[in-house]
Amino acid sequence: MPPVSVAAAPKEKRQKKTRNVFRIWLEFIPFWLFYILIRALPLNAASGLSRLLFKLMFVLDKRHRTRAIRHLLHAGITALEQEAADIARRVYDNFSQLLVEIIKMSQLYSPEKVGLAGSRETMREVFDKDGKRINVIIITAHYGNWEVAGTAYAEKTGNPMVSIMRPFGNPLIGKYILSNRESSIHQSIPKEGGIKGLLKALKEGKTIAILADQHAGSSEGVETVFFGQPCRTHSSPALLHLKTGVPIMPEVTRRLDNNFKFEFVLGDLIRYTPTGNKEKDIKNVTQMYTTALEKLIAEQPDQWMWVHRRWLNINRRNGMNSYSAANSPAPETNS
Repeated sequence: MPPVSVAAAPKEKRQKKTRNVFRIWLEFIPFWLFYILIRALPLNAASGLSRLLFKLMFVLDKRHRTRAIRHLLHAGITALEQEAADIARRVYDNFSQLLVEIIKMSQLYSPEKVGLAGSRETMREVFDKDGKRINVIIITAHYGNWEVAGTAYAEKTGNPMVSIMRPFGNPLIGKYILSNRESSIHQSIPKEGGIKGLLKALKEGKTIAILADQHAGSSEGVETVFFGQPCRTHSSPALLHLKTGVPIMPEVTRRLDNNFKFEFVLGDLIRYTPTGNKEKDIKNVTQMYTTALEKLIAEQPDQWMWVHRRWLNINRRNGMNSYSAANSPAPETNS
């Protein structure tokens, strides 16, 4: 069949496509100008400018500000609304610094600025250069600076990494983000059909990384409990673990200061013995890494993305605010 020319497309489709292209450029041009400016400024000046913009955003964007405060209260981080508002303000401040770090990554990042904290056993098994290092399935979160994690991890362990990537809403902006994320030792693969690529990487002895802290659709995840509230979590890491036996390493990349210093905060490695009940095993493993991420995030919650609609019983568009945590009991664990 010969290709259909643009001229043959219905008028409304041509207009929609034109509007989409126009919107892409409308979003990209301010981003590009900001990108060029931040690259040119010293770090302190760039951080100050970005912080000012995010402070303004916190004041003007009532919807996301209110959502972050409600989520902090809902998760039990604090019972006081004023304290929740103060934490939410710091969340915005942290994301202002993240934006600067992404833009200036190639200028200021070095692996020596990334330290280790958390589980000593995990440090020994995964990072000990005198021992036999293992590949792992990293389960991480939109916390601190997750963009620096891929390259830094691969450099510190000597083990190449493959991570899953969602398509960017704006492909032009996406190219700039990916230019700072990928390297010769860190490859990103598209989410669509990505399981096969991740499985191949594990079989080749590489490490893979998956962000598993966001809401999953009913076809992609299982119901779990996060900060005492019901949610649905992506189960693909559990499937990969059960199929390969490669241990799961919960991890967040915490920002230590505003001068490109970070630390990998490591949870205990998860190794699960299958029971023969596949559905139960998937649910159990998914709950195990959900609980592990919760523990890591709770240590310094202002570095996590609290504006995301994570839970099934608050801020859902499909009328599930009446959902009860009793409907989704925490699965059993297996260590």
